[in-house]
Amino acid sequence: MDSSDNESFEETPDKTLTNSTDAESISSSYHHKDSMEEIEEESSTNCSYIKEVYDYNIDEVFKEIGAIKKKYKYIGMDTEFPGCVYGLKNLTKDFYYKTLKINVNSTKLIQLGITFTNENGEFPEKYKYHTFQFNFKFDSDKDKYSEESLNLLKSNGINFEKLKKNGISEKDFGEKLKTSGLVLNPSIKWVSYQGSYDFAYLLKLLINDNLPESEDEFMNLLKLYFPTFFDIRMLVRDDKNLFHGGLSKLISKMDIERKGINHQAGSDSIATIEAFHKLKDNGNVDSNKIKSFKNVLYGLGIGEDNENTIKYINKNNMPNLELNRAKSDNYSKNAYNHMAMNHSINPMLYLQQQQIQRQKQLNNIIFYKKINNCVPYVFINSCQMMGNNILLNNINNMKPVQIKA
Repeated sequence: MDSSDNESFEETPDKTLTNSTDAESISSSYHHKDSMEEIEEESSTNCSYIKEVYDYNIDEVFKEIGAIKKKYKYIGMDTEFPGCVYGLKNLTKDFYYKTLKINVNSTKLIQLGITFTNENGEFPEKYKYHTFQFNFKFDSDKDKYSEESLNLLKSNGINFEKLKKNGISEKDFGEKLKTSGLVLNPSIKWVSYQGSYDFAYLLKLLINDNLPESEDEFMNLLKLYFPTFFDIRMLVRDDKNLFHGGLSKLISKMDIERKGINHQAGSDSIATIEAFHKLKDNGNVDSNKIKSFKNVLYGLGIGEDNENTIKYINKNNMPNLELNRAKSDNYSKNAYNHMAMNHSINPMLYLQQQQIQRQKQLNNIIFYKKINNCVPYVFINSCQMMGNNILLNNINNMKPVQIKA
């Protein structure tokens, strides 16, 4: 029930309820309205397990999520956004990130879908909803968009008039997400399909600012807020049958039935997490590959669509990610010297080496005892500069210290 309904109810205090029948009649009418809203929302998603979230019910939804996440720590995630409105002419080494950055900085998120499962791929049984579709404030008269993308989303049932009226404020959502226990939490596993744009939009909301200038800084911040994430497109990168095509083609090949409407974030988030678990169950993706491609996004860093890099990673069982766990600067330096002397190793791996020291600092931040009651979000505020890493000097008191990059 939205705020206007509450106001209309409060405007009639002088009309005293003379008997229980009158009271039951009015109460019944409001329960009926709530039921009608739920029916309307379910029809808009075509799935009874997807909860539509707007500005008027976001608080109650986050309370429900707080209970669900205690046992269901795998999150399938997808976003809908207004397409790419800018393109770069010069194909530089960081072309993909520059394109992502300018488009995400210039546009607004439209939808976010998150679906909860446990490690076995089971949905929450005690709750009516296992998927939440957040609808953000978007005004097509003012906000930038790609005509083709917007028409596609409209044709798939997204109500842009309601987004304009009842959409969630990005700032409000970012603040609630920071304190929800879903981020800054290594025990929560986020799963996306080609998720660079998905995570980029969420990161922009979390920091309440434009994305960092460099790809390295972006990945460092991303791993801070999302300590554990996976990109299905990377996991199936070497499977010719499953790699080609998008998410819909992937689930079709895997005989996964779509729940909800294609190109709505809630439905795609369900498809994403179901595909992830089925890939594990079927043996398409083993534990070594999942471990090796943890925190790798397709299109960025070592996840670039670079055939030589991929061939090297496959041939050598992806040992380059082990560099993140180097125990000393001396070991890191020796490891890099060895790589530099081996001409068969692709130069793209050099980027990974550069991130080692910063990653060590960021890893320290995530080390805390109880995420549910102790979320270290207080240091993520206006003092955070894009050129700096933030390190907690005292995890108990949460005193922020800025370290120059």
